[in-house]
Amino acid sequence: MTGARRYRALILGNWQFPREPVELPELIGPPIDVDRLRAALTDPEYGLHRPEDVIVHENLKISEMAAATEIFFKEADADDQLQFYYSGHGWRADDGELFLCAEDTIMRAVQSTTLSAAALARHAQESLAAAKIVFLDCCHSGNYRFKGSGSVFDGKGVAAMTSSQPDRLSRDAVVPGHPSQFTGHLVAGLRGQAKGREGFVQFDDLYRYVDERMRAEGATRPTRSNKLIGVVALGRTRVVRQRVVNSAHAASRLTDALRQASANRVAAIRSLRTLSREGGAWGTLAAMHLGELVTADGDDAAAAEAYGRVVADGDPRWTAEAAYRRGLRLAAMGDAGGATQTWREAVELDDPRWSPAAARELGRLLVADPATRVAGLGYYRQALAALDDPALALEAADALREADRHDDARALYRRLAGRRDPPWPALGRERLSRLPPPAPAHR
Repeated sequence: MTGARRYRALILGNWQFPREPVELPELIGPPIDVDRLRAALTDPEYGLHRPEDVIVHENLKISEMAAATEIFFKEADADDQLQFYYSGHGWRADDGELFLCAEDTIMRAVQSTTLSAAALARHAQESLAAAKIVFLDCCHSGNYRFKGSGSVFDGKGVAAMTSSQPDRLSRDAVVPGHPSQFTGHLVAGLRGQAKGREGFVQFDDLYRYVDERMRAEGATRPTRSNKLIGVVALGRTRVVRQRVVNSAHAASRLTDALRQASANRVAAIRSLRTLSREGGAWGTLAAMHLGELVTADGDDAAAAEAYGRVVADGDPRWTAEAAYRRGLRLAAMGDAGGATQTWREAVELDDPRWSPAAARELGRLLVADPATRVAGLGYYRQALAALDDPALALEAADALREADRHDDARALYRRLAGRRDPPWPALGRERLSRLPPPAPAHR
């Protein structure tokens, strides 16, 4: 499928806009966005790009941004496949036209100090490359096809995916060191989470994954347009590396070990440990069960080792859960750094059940230290976006109150007060009474 095609990418991330600090406040997602996307595109297992074919620019002035974009598309050959990516502020004109902001954008001359969607679309359409894919992570990115850009965007060989619907805003990262919402899912899809076909992830496969994840989080849904010609691969699908194992024999041994656990726990643990080291799906499952047994015995070190083996195996059925459980065991051992790293890995796996659970634990761990409190509050917010957990909402609200973020705390306490299931309404009202009255509104 990939043949002799050359995969090239231009990644632009703008997060500092010093000439418009009010209209265009500094963003925290783009520096992580560009780094994560570059790593995904060049990943030895999933990526199709050579490192030298991925160009990354950060905080470009408009002259530099426009030149880099034009050169990227204009110098492409017919065998090239191009990916253009932008993360930063987007601005929408009154007629619906989208403009991508540069480091030196000024609002009183916005159209001459930004890159217009019309110019970007025209470069993509006129390029000789076999396939051109545009990814935009910015507010109003859904307006990419509107007005001036619409007439040239829909040409053959061009596709685009945007972080928002027309005239809608997009979410920045929730905490420093974390990607923005859209790009986080985009990267996860490119690194094995999106289901592909015949070993490759194609544009529509990636869009379905990103759309499902953003819809599950209640975010504005991404948009797409796809007029690519033929089969266009964006990355490789996840391959679970397995040793050649007699599956029937391994399954029988696993069953025997689990049956043995009640009568001879030591022998069962020994059997599971041996089987887990033999690799394959049954070995991974044996490591999961081993982690459960030794956790119940209070052997946190052995449990962390077993779950770590599952994470290393990379089987998507169990990796996120194992990372979450390994973090618990490391935290119980007092290894806060190891727990933090492992839970962050679980969050980045984008699993609908275990990633929010890991975000919850990160919130609890990080808010305890004033130096990491802001990051902890961000992880609380991320967990609450996916979990209906009133106890967690109370924890987060209390942490916000201690950080003197009374308005944010008030919003969560009011949410608790509005519930119908005791004791949360009473607790919400009681906590509200502890807060100072809100400041009067000013026009």
